[in-house]
Amino acid sequence: MIPLRLKISGFLSYRDPAEVDFSTFELACISGANGAGKSSLLDAITWALFGKARKQDDSLINAQSNAAEVSLIFAYEGNIYRVQRTKVRDKTGVLEFQIFLPSSGSSVSNPAGIDLSAGSWKPLTEHSLTGTNLRIQQTLRLDYDTFINASFFLQGKADQFTQQRPSDRKRILGSILGLEIWETYRQNAASQRRQVEDEISVIDGQLREIQAELSEESLRKHRLKQLEDDLARLSTERANQEAVLESIRRLTATLAEQQKLTDSLQNHLQESSLQLDEQKQRLAQRQAERVAFIELEQRAAEIEALHQSWQENRRELEQLEQLANQFREQENLRAAPLAEIQSARAALEKETQLLRLQQAEYIHRQQEQQKLQPELEAAHQRQISLELQQDQRREIEANLVMLREQWLELKNATQSLEDKIVELHERRDQLDQVEEATCPLCGQPLNVEDRVGLISSFTEEEAQAIQAVKTNQEKMKAINQQGEELKKRTSDSRAIERELQAASQASARLASNLEMLENQQREWESKGALRLVEITRILNEDGYAADARAHLAQIDSELRQIGYDPQRHEQIRKAEQIGRVAEEELRALELARAARAPLEREIAELDKQIGILNEQVARQQIEAQQAAQALETARSQVPDLPAAESAFNDLQEKENTLRRETGAAHQLVAVLADLKKRRKSLEGSRQELAHRTGLYKQLERAFGKDGVPALLIEQALPQIETRANEILDRLSNGSMSVRFNTQAAYKDKSRQDLKETLDIQISDGAGMRDYEMFSGGEAFRVNFAIRLALSEVLAQRAGARLQTLVIDEGFGSQDTQGRQRLIEAINLVRPDFAKILVITHIDELKDSFPNRIEVEKTERGSTVKIV
Repeated sequence: MIPLRLKISGFLSYRDPAEVDFSTFELACISGANGAGKSSLLDAITWALFGKARKQDDSLINAQSNAAEVSLIFAYEGNIYRVQRTKVRDKTGVLEFQIFLPSSGSSVSNPAGIDLSAGSWKPLTEHSLTGTNLRIQQTLRLDYDTFINASFFLQGKADQFTQQRPSDRKRILGSILGLEIWETYRQNAASQRRQVEDEISVIDGQLREIQAELSEESLRKHRLKQLEDDLARLSTERANQEAVLESIRRLTATLAEQQKLTDSLQNHLQESSLQLDEQKQRLAQRQAERVAFIELEQRAAEIEALHQSWQENRRELEQLEQLANQFREQENLRAAPLAEIQSARAALEKETQLLRLQQAEYIHRQQEQQKLQPELEAAHQRQISLELQQDQRREIEANLVMLREQWLELKNATQSLEDKIVELHERRDQLDQVEEATCPLCGQPLNVEDRVGLISSFTEEEAQAIQAVKTNQEKMKAINQQGEELKKRTSDSRAIERELQAASQASARLASNLEMLENQQREWESKGALRLVEITRILNEDGYAADARAHLAQIDSELRQIGYDPQRHEQIRKAEQIGRVAEEELRALELARAARAPLEREIAELDKQIGILNEQVARQQIEAQQAAQALETARSQVPDLPAAESAFNDLQEKENTLRRETGAAHQLVAVLADLKKRRKSLEGSRQELAHRTGLYKQLERAFGKDGVPALLIEQALPQIETRANEILDRLSNGSMSVRFNTQAAYKDKSRQDLKETLDIQISDGAGMRDYEMFSGGEAFRVNFAIRLALSEVLAQRAGARLQTLVIDEGFGSQDTQGRQRLIEAINLVRPDFAKILVITHIDELKDSFPNRIEVEKTERGSTVKIV
């Protein structure tokens, strides 16, 4: 895989879009301060290809971005591919995989010089994210772990193999070479072996069950013979009992016919008795009706008089209904003027209510005005007081400024005096130390008296300056005390200004409220109060809706002229309702007179029918008694049918049970032949499974650490050792070589076998020593050589070519000569790779590379440029 172009946006430390064009160089270093974002470029490559990096999920997204996006264009095996991976925060990632199709006449033999605009991109993206990831791995023939171990020398990983204990190096080497898969194979073989053994256990259990059943063959056959004999005997008994039962059933059928005759006679008797009872009830009803008719005929005169009175009341009620209709029509005319009068009064009362509320509000405003006046005066006084405080503070601040200026003058004067004291002290010391006759200050000739005089003069002048310094310091102290007292007398100017502003606003607000209250009071006195007096007078004198009142009086006069009496109307209505009974009684009387003769004829006919029915019931009673006696005689001569049926059913149930037992016994005997066939089949299957178990055990031993993995390591070590020595020879200028020992003797001398290990021994000018005996710089050269050899072998085993090498550590542990040799080694292996990238933060190494990718951390994240 050869990277050609990388674009990053919102990824780790890269907030803004950044682009790196790898096609312009073969060897370059990535430089920048620690934390600038150098390793993030490598993370972007692995995340684009495999969806993995040092961080995972949303932690890859820049803290100031909502999504991370990486696009990588790379060349591999004569083709150019593009991978675009995007991850939006809290959402599933998106992955696109494409291959470049050059236009006709173009070629990708030189990926660095290809014009990507002269062609098109063909999608290779699968239906799912997992499928696309697998497609990329299949194209590269590398997964993430193999790619990292082969192409990347990441921070802290170069000595991952060499720094391990000798006993663990074989395991680590196997991990680097991807031999863990053989442990998976071993586990799969062991799992398959256990499954086969479980199947053998199941077959063994089945064979034991089959053998247990076959051992019962003689017992089963004897039991079948016994059941067949018992079934034949019981079948004969059941047939005999069935013949007896059939004879009893025929007799029972004859008895049933006799029972039907008896029941029929009894039913006819019941029907005749019912008819007789019905005729008697009907006769009683007709006789009661005849009595009622006779009583009505006796009250005929009374009923006819009541009916005549009811008709007179009815005629008077009709006349009163007509007057009532006229009265109601006239009375309905009162509704309009009454509504008009009520509406006018309601409007006046509503207006009165509103004026009463305004009057109450007027009284409340007067009370508010009396309260606001003192508050306004207090606010004015507070404003005046705050203005005085503000003036006093300004005066104090002016005094503080003056004191500050005085203090600074004294401080400057004191500093000058202190400088003078130091200077006088130095001059006096110079004169004390000089013994020549020349002044060390001015170079003039100087005798002893003059020197003593100068020293005395300097001493006196120094004393005066010291005294002046003390005096100034006391004055400065006094000024500080005076300033502190003034500060205590001052208050917070901002607080005073806020209070003053609040007091001014309060005064303005109170004055505005007073003015508004006065305006409202004047308006009430000039309008509302006068209107309230007027409306009160109108209501008290009923001086509203005059036309409606006149109209209402005219309607009331016309109502009185109609002469309608509601009380008389109600009295006649009740009398008419009571008299309606007379009409019903008159109709009943007329009905009784018309139905009297037919009723007498019906009563005579009912008497005749009752006599006939009495004779018929007596005859049917005799016939029913005779039939019942004959039934009892026949019933006593028939055998017990339920007992015979019960005996037959018992025999039949026993026969059926015995048949089922015989059938089950037949099946138990018949199944023995199938069991023998199944036993033979299971024995064959068990023999085959036992053979497979032996094969799986052989595979377990072959896939174990002492099997194929050990052979692969033994085969790979010479290749790794040879390639590592070629690289180490370049790094050490031919002074170092490496050797791997895979076995070593135990400390126990009595043991003849050897233990498995992987010691690394280094040969240099001082002889052969273990890897652990070398210093950091020398150890790193060994690490680099072994690590690079491992990378090449790992890439070859994965079926891929190691085309790109990235080194992200190593220079810090090397001295100047070691760094130079390492750079020389990189240049020596440069022909083996299409692209080599070296990450470093050491400035002195930047110029050692023909190209440099500089990474810088800014306020908006990392930036990158190629120089």
